[in-house]
Amino acid sequence: MDTEYDRSRVERIKRGLYSPDPNALKKEREAQLTPSEVHIAGNWAEEKIEQKVADDVPKKGRIGALKWIVIVAVLTLLSSGGYLLYQYFDPFARPSEKNIKIALDLPVGATPGIPTEIVVHVTNNNRVPLEYAALAVVFPSGTRSSESVDKDLVDEKKILGTVKAGEVIDYRTTAIFLGEENMEKEISANLEFRFAGINSVFTKKEGRSIRMLSAPINLTVNVLKEINAGQSLELAISALSNTVIPLRDVFIKIEYPVGFSYSSAEPKPDFGANIWRVGTLAPSGKFTAKISGVLSGEDAQEKVFHTSVGVGSDQTARDINTLYSKVVSAVKLTRSFIGIKLSLNGKPAGDVPVSFGKAVSGAIAWRNNLDSKVERAQIEVKLRGVALNRTTIKAENGGFYRSSDDTIIWESRGNTALAVLEAGESGAVGFSFQPLPPVTGNQLLVNPTITAEVTVRGDRLSETGVPEEIKSVMIQSVRVSSEAQFASRAVYYVGPFVNSGPIPPRVEQETTYTIIWSIVNTSNTLTNAEVRAVLPIYMKWYGSVSPSSESVVYNRNTNEIIWSPGEIPAGTGVGKPPREVAFQVVLTPSYSQLDIVPPLITGTTFTGSDTFTGVLLKQEKDDVNTNLSTDPRATGDSGTVTQ
Repeated sequence: MDTEYDRSRVERIKRGLYSPDPNALKKEREAQLTPSEVHIAGNWAEEKIEQKVADDVPKKGRIGALKWIVIVAVLTLLSSGGYLLYQYFDPFARPSEKNIKIALDLPVGATPGIPTEIVVHVTNNNRVPLEYAALAVVFPSGTRSSESVDKDLVDEKKILGTVKAGEVIDYRTTAIFLGEENMEKEISANLEFRFAGINSVFTKKEGRSIRMLSAPINLTVNVLKEINAGQSLELAISALSNTVIPLRDVFIKIEYPVGFSYSSAEPKPDFGANIWRVGTLAPSGKFTAKISGVLSGEDAQEKVFHTSVGVGSDQTARDINTLYSKVVSAVKLTRSFIGIKLSLNGKPAGDVPVSFGKAVSGAIAWRNNLDSKVERAQIEVKLRGVALNRTTIKAENGGFYRSSDDTIIWESRGNTALAVLEAGESGAVGFSFQPLPPVTGNQLLVNPTITAEVTVRGDRLSETGVPEEIKSVMIQSVRVSSEAQFASRAVYYVGPFVNSGPIPPRVEQETTYTIIWSIVNTSNTLTNAEVRAVLPIYMKWYGSVSPSSESVVYNRNTNEIIWSPGEIPAGTGVGKPPREVAFQVVLTPSYSQLDIVPPLITGTTFTGSDTFTGVLLKQEKDDVNTNLSTDPRATGDSGTVTQ
């Protein structure tokens, strides 16, 4: 851009060029070079002009512009750094299972038998969706389905599919919880999923517990708090349903303390002497049981019974799998004034099963445990039970049997030792009896017992000098073992099979025989019944068995014939047919057996366990030979081998 100075100089040159005076241009140039008009600076004109321009900009304006430039630069730097930090530390920038939230919404407590609502909240806080999401709610043992109360509920599964970014999905369900009062039941929610664009499978799990507000079954146990050592003790158990749904596979179990001798129970335990399989307990249903036994131990010792109720894992279970309730009962042993011990056949009464028709020898041992003497002592034993043969009761050592109430009495008039019992003195008296036959008056005795109640009483001087009566009591029950009978015989003309071959048997000719085994059982059910016999070297197993449903096998390695009938109910063969099985064997006599009666089977043994007494019954039978004495159609000498 031209300055004012430049424009005036150009105009003067133009006038000189276009003037009619030829010297006009020269004059104009000279006029421009006149000293009074020309100002020459000591520096270049351009630098002078630049300095003038800079001097024309105000200093305050320059400082403001620089300030804004710095501010913009700082803001740019901060925003760039913040962006980089955000990109690096942003928790939602990359997909992670940490950004998935699972929450279980359920009440604090559950009432047995009442459905409880459960809500599972699944939240995806990632910026990418979840794919193939599947939710599984896992329940604790003992949980029942609210739709089918008889069905166990282990878990529930729900396919959620795709869960969008930021989406919340709720899953609702109900369940019936059963368990011990105040027990915490753990519920867990397991989520399996994939992130969009990632093939790996991830899992997320959360859990929460719910407390049982009450027990499904109210269990009570009534038992004495104190008892004399050696005295009979009774426990009364009651289990009452506390739900509105039926409870299946219910079990009751008692853990006896050391020193407790089990005598009997009503009803009888299903497994061992301490487990009852109640089965299904209806709403408000009740199960009761009474257990009798004897506690022994030291003075002031405490014995603890643990009684539990619960359910088994399934219908084949034999014990509690899920506990519903437990009761701890403590019984304190006290030292009786006069100690009593009852023994039968030389053993403690509670441990001795007795047999039908066999004499039982009883003894009552006594001891004065006081520091002072006891006067006018009297001992009584009262016997009772449907299996007791009253006509066989006898008293020893000066005792008297009073048949009006089946009581034997000992006192000083018959036994002078009972007039005064010095401190620490001991002694004994005896008696005997026999059980009735298992079938009496056309009546079968089932699970028979005989109870002996022993009472010892006497007088001692109190601290005031006044005589006072002291008494010790003990009750013992003995169980009578079942009377099982086993028979083994051979027939030819009768039985379920048609036999062949000569009778009497002939040398080197085959003759088939039918062996029949029979079992009769009276009072108590037998389990694990088994019969074994051996085939001699000259005998062969034919293979026919009747009835075919019976388990009869032949072991070729040992030459044993084994029959496993299993359970033999009480009364088998008494009022109903005996348990029988028949099978065929083959005899081929040799010349070495000429004129003899050879055995067909040898070493026959019958075994079975008495479920009431726990006694293993065992019978060994003679060899069964070719003498057909039990075959009604056999005549004469049909068993001797001929030519």
